[in-house]
Amino acid sequence: MDEKTLREAGVATHTGFPNSAIGAHTKQLDLTRALIKHPVATYIMRLDSDEWSALGMFSGDIVVIDRSLSPRSSDTIVWWQGDQFVMGPKRAVPLDTPTWGVVTSVIHQFRFKETR
Repeated sequence: MDEKTLREAGVATHTGFPNSAIGAHTKQLDLTRALIKHPVATYIMRLDSDEWSALGMFSGDIVVIDRSLSPRSSDTIVWWQGDQFVMGPKRAVPLDTPTWGVVTSVIHQFRFKETR
């Protein structure tokens, strides 16, 4: 790849002493664009327990949920049960229970401080 193609892909190349002006033309990392494909149908929730640790999700993690996706058999799904949201693998969804959304991303924070 030539240097122009690398720059357009957001890759900065450096040789010798770094020049801060060289990296000025690269695209800034946009977490919204990276994590959310359907903004109108996407919700974000923070987990408040380690109930989903078997799925690699822990208390304090942020889950990104897309309501516009049709669930696949390998997806983690959110559904409404009684008066609360429930999350788990698609195979755990009770029969005839409509899914609320599909978990598309999990943001795991190593250091989480709640501001209250």
